[in-house]
Amino acid sequence: MPKPQRLEKPLDSFVREIALCVATNGDKGPALFWPENFHTLPELQRLARSVRPPGGWPYGAGTWLSPTDGPPRRSGAVGPEAEGLAAALGELLGLLVRPSYRFLPSAAVGARQASRTAEYMVTVLDGACRCRVTRDADAAGGPPSDAVDLRLRAGGTLFVPRDHAYDLLDVHTPTVLMELVLSETD
Repeated sequence: MPKPQRLEKPLDSFVREIALCVATNGDKGPALFWPENFHTLPELQRLARSVRPPGGWPYGAGTWLSPTDGPPRRSGAVGPEAEGLAAALGELLGLLVRPSYRFLPSAAVGARQASRTAEYMVTVLDGACRCRVTRDADAAGGPPSDAVDLRLRAGGTLFVPRDHAYDLLDVHTPTVLMELVLSETD
């Protein structure tokens, strides 16, 4: 991870809002929020556009663009500014934060994301989709329960705590997401 750098006001505000959300909801359950600063969404969209290949996202449905993923992979796929945002958030929370982008074309269904050890922040940059959050059966030792079903739209950020999973469903328009994975640094 690059060293934290001074973030522009909208991104700095977003990082602080995420930290507050994690501190408030970390052990209670999922949470949804919209950035307080009006300029945050355009700045986040700019970060994603800076790594968007000419002609669009060619990698196919549900592709994560992350420097730690296997093929398809592009060097520095998330870009230095997204890495800087992740580093600033990681420093504030004392966690390792890994950023990635995901493109979902119309009629796509995203893969299930679940973790016992990580928390997720999922921000819709463009488009919309339905999201179902459940307590993860593997993590909780039983069947999925406590489902929260909601519609995510551009600008919304969803916090998914440990021991939960989320599914992205009902994509009716091309959708771009930014995911931040928060995990222990050990």
